[in-house]
Amino acid sequence: MRLGEFASATVPEASARDMELTAQWAAFICLVDDRFDRRRGDVHPEEVAALFNRLVAVITKGAAGPGSGFEQALDDLWRRTAPRMSTQWRERFVADYRDFALATREEAADRTYRVRPGLSVYILRRRRTITALPMADVLECTAGAPWPGLPGGEDLMSALRLAAADVAGWTNDLVSAEDDLREDRDNLVTVLSRERFCTPYSAREQVTQMRDHRLKDFHVLATSLTAMAAPGTERDGVRRFVAALESFVAATLYWLGVTDRFAVRWSLGRRSS
Repeated sequence: MRLGEFASATVPEASARDMELTAQWAAFICLVDDRFDRRRGDVHPEEVAALFNRLVAVITKGAAGPGSGFEQALDDLWRRTAPRMSTQWRERFVADYRDFALATREEAADRTYRVRPGLSVYILRRRRTITALPMADVLECTAGAPWPGLPGGEDLMSALRLAAADVAGWTNDLVSAEDDLREDRDNLVTVLSRERFCTPYSAREQVTQMRDHRLKDFHVLATSLTAMAAPGTERDGVRRFVAALESFVAATLYWLGVTDRFAVRWSLGRRSS
């Protein structure tokens, strides 16, 4: 999946250890996501809940089951990341990962019961299922850019993260649209096409425009946040935080254009043909 390239573009100034940790977190996130999205057949919400209950237990209780590869991998990643970060960071990561788990279960329930979400519902859920927010949390560690203490800036920082998640999710959907259409999976392109009664080609153009506008939003927010910080240590912290998210967005756009993740047919437990 060329996640080494993604990591080197995301944290270009990080040590080899942190660059590797970034790539491994990205791999874990992709593999958990593909455990459900790239598998043929229905995925039941109870199955999703069972896996995520075990994964959340790893990061809240340190309870990794000896027989689960996913749990063992997360336990290894967590032990190399969480001790370096603050209590507030751990709480934020757990909250972001719980929300990702909940959104993934909601998505599985819609598939099981053949519920087709509307555009507004899909957009709000997509920013939760793309796993960009947990990955942004990881970058606070590996890029050396923790959430800055900026009085009155919390809303702007949260908005910047949400814009980054939207850009990542919508670009991902543009790349995977044909594959999702073949597998009858909801995707921003297919949902927009269904709701606006337009062709997939027209829907793709509209989603591209939406993504480009959202990317502009991201850059406007980044500029506003940087300008808001006072000179000195506070501004340095804000600049590091903003720069890390800017690198993440740029690396995601690059990586989605070169990865073989959507071209290769594979699933856990069997070889690709």
